[in-house]
Amino acid sequence: MATLTIHTASYNRAYILGKAYESLKAQTCKDFEWIISDDGSTDNTEELVKCWQKDDNCFDIIYSKLPHVGFPRALNDGIRLSNTDWFMMLDSDDYLLPTTVEKIIPWLEEIKDMEMMVGIGVTRCYPDGHFMKDQVPIINPEQGYIDASNSERAKYKLNMDCFEVNRTALLRKYPFQYWPTEEYAPPALNYNAMSLNGYKWRWRADKLYICEYQNDGLTKNNKKVKNNPMGYAMMFNQDLLRFRDLKSRCYNAIQMTALCTYAGHLEYLLKSNNKLISLFTLPVGLVWGVRRIMQFAKL
Repeated sequence: MATLTIHTASYNRAYILGKAYESLKAQTCKDFEWIISDDGSTDNTEELVKCWQKDDNCFDIIYSKLPHVGFPRALNDGIRLSNTDWFMMLDSDDYLLPTTVEKIIPWLEEIKDMEMMVGIGVTRCYPDGHFMKDQVPIINPEQGYIDASNSERAKYKLNMDCFEVNRTALLRKYPFQYWPTEEYAPPALNYNAMSLNGYKWRWRADKLYICEYQNDGLTKNNKKVKNNPMGYAMMFNQDLLRFRDLKSRCYNAIQMTALCTYAGHLEYLLKSNNKLISLFTLPVGLVWGVRRIMQFAKL
């Protein structure tokens, strides 16, 4: 059995998915399986992957065809199918450096018996080698890593795009959340839920994952919040637990109310993680909700 599952959720990405595939073929260590959850693609993704499955790759390729269910449910599909102890995501428009898996495996071995360690986190970078933000992570130079929860990342300047390798068993315990009628919710909902229960990651600053964001990708899509308001409302509700200061709690309550107003789901406010703050900020949240309606109408 392989050590690592590399998972790609893909939607109509046949035109670029080959770059991820070639980077996996080029890995100096093939101790992984590749699972592709096809989120209802209407292009030739299925035919392409079936051709790759016939190649002599030295790693297994598992293809799962789904109806168009959205990113979180496609992730959960990959976790369900995983045959390994460790799970990482590789976006369909990104690729790995040849030594990525070779470097990851020993790092996972270091923490395998540390039950409160979810996994490892490593920085992403652009093809020119620059970090995703104009900042450099604060990593202990002697150890080469820092142990921190997802909520502590900003303190170490790790509040940029990173990729995580997580225990598959924990991802099954903390599945990626979503609103039933929406296609996206921030993965941070999952990671912050683990952080709230004391789990940490071992973060490193090594650049092993290359991002090439496309115009049709989730990150580039400025309508993401408009199309998935309740997914983000859930995130702001969770942040009522994560942040203790009054200013942050008021901000998160207002944002949650505004998005619930826009989405027409004010009943979700009854599930607020701080009902007193939500009630106190309700008038402002409703006004911001009207503002959101006007703002999103222009997109």
